Amino acid sequence: MVWLLLLIVSAGIGLLASSLPSIHSILKALKGGDLYRRWNRLRWLVVGFIMAYAVYGSTRFATVSEPTDLLGSLILLAGGFFVLAVARLSALTTQDLVRIAILERDVVRDPLTGTFNRRYLDTRLDEEISRSRRSGLPLSTLMIDLDHFKGVNDFYGHLVGDQVLRHVSSLIQSQVRLNDIVVRYGGEEFVVITPDSSLEDAARLGHRLLRQLRHHSIDLPNGDTLAVTASIGAATLAEAEGRTTFLRRADDALYEAKRGGRDRLCVAGRLAEESPA
Repeated sequence: MVWLLLLIVSAGIGLLASSLPSIHSILKALKGGDLYRRWNRLRWLVVGFIMAYAVYGSTRFATVSEPTDLLGSLILLAGGFFVLAVARLSALTTQDLVRIAILERDVVRDPLTGTFNRRYLDTRLDEEISRSRRSGLPLSTLMIDLDHFKGVNDFYGHLVGDQVLRHVSSLIQSQVRLNDIVVRYGGEEFVVITPDSSLEDAARLGHRLLRQLRHHSIDLPNGDTLAVTASIGAATLAEAEGRTTFLRRADDALYEAKRGGRDRLCVAGRLAEESPA
């Protein structure tokens, strides 16, 4: 009977050990956070159970076995099966959730810049407009268009054009708040939605973005340095105004900035000009 008990306990240890790769895959998917810490504690708990199973088996080998020891060993074996089944099921569930999250991200994110796309803007802007109406807090937007971007594509090629777009989107995202929404609106045009921001707040952000673009040129693979500027239009949501009109006013302000000489910001009908530094 001793050898049977040892065989059952060894099988239980093997099942517990087999659950560790599944737990490791869960930790790899989570990468951090509170859930990661909880699963990590569970991993070490399983390791502790493996050591306890080994101690139990060694003590059974050194003593006279009773029929009740067989029942205890079978319970330990069932525990190993349970832990393995839960770990593998959790790993499969985590993989499915990660795949779903990636698919959802791809639906609303621009693959080149990582910013939100226009499809997401349509839904999110309606939500922000409704929230602004309920709270009475302002809602502003910046419409940003890169100056002479077609010339960049024509002269340097589309690979450099893509590098420029990634560079600009990175600069924009470095300057906005966590609750601001950055969208690649199309081509070389970006939109920033700034909840709880007045027109003056949005203008300050816009001027800051202009300065960042002027002062951060792009190093090209061939050793050249490329300076990029943009024109920006700013608008604040007016009473009873919908999404289409709101964006059109910001777009009109953008084109007024273009007509005024580019590399500047126009605020809702009046030119708020800032000379290049």
